[in-house]
Amino acid sequence: MKPLNEEKHDTDLKPFSEKGVYGYKNKESEEVEVPCTYENAKDFSEGMARVKQNGLYGYIDTKGSLVIPCKFKDALRFIGGMAAVMVDATWGFINKAGKMVVKPIYSRILSFSEGLAPVKKKNKWGYIHSDGTVAIPFKYDIADPFREGMARVKLGEKSGFINPDGSIAVPFKYDKITDFISGYAIVEIDGLQGLINRKGKEIYACQSSYIELPFRDGITIIKQEGKYGYIDEKGRTVLPCQYDSAGYFINGRAEVVVGDEHMFIDQQGNVIEEKPTTPAN
Repeated sequence: MKPLNEEKHDTDLKPFSEKGVYGYKNKESEEVEVPCTYENAKDFSEGMARVKQNGLYGYIDTKGSLVIPCKFKDALRFIGGMAAVMVDATWGFINKAGKMVVKPIYSRILSFSEGLAPVKKKNKWGYIHSDGTVAIPFKYDIADPFREGMARVKLGEKSGFINPDGSIAVPFKYDKITDFISGYAIVEIDGLQGLINRKGKEIYACQSSYIELPFRDGITIIKQEGKYGYIDEKGRTVLPCQYDSAGYFINGRAEVVVGDEHMFIDQQGNVIEEKPTTPAN
């Protein structure tokens, strides 16, 4: 797992490089506002941007001033007023004044999300509060940030979800599991995929080789034995797997392929328009 890579672009400045060194330009005028003096430069987040000098990372403010010296081996962006930084070979958190607010004692660390941060210690992952106290014990083999009140974790060979108090939200019985998308997550057992809702209930058993999310027009695409079909949000079959290719339903119609024939169908499977194929040269 890697740190969240979504950058909040909250200034008019953007990084650029020239002859292998980095600075910042105005996004609109393209005028150079911070000269190219850094070995690397990242986008701004919460008014701060990571820069690299002499092999170490620090932070500049929106005026281009180096407000936190380049002294860290690695660094992540600021989220919620805190940023993860590496000192020697371990990670901790600093605030915007550059003060170490969580001691660098962790071998790996991810950014805070919903008040908790996944951290790794002695080969196991757990979660800490923003003051550094342990929120969820170190017992997981993989741990993701919390999103919408749940976090995806792996215990041994199985994956599930936990609540912020560490209780199990989705049982550890799946070989693979995705994040929730619009209230549903794809789960996998023995190479076959199914769907669960946010209550952890299997609305569609693991029986397809492929499932697409999110639902559109209330249905989505599945694949079984090389053919495509559709199910609804309760896991019921809308159209059986009979198509060689299938697209999303948009405004009540979807493009499908059977053999060499391309056509548009409605949600009852009726052909509403045949799509002419381009003859081969």
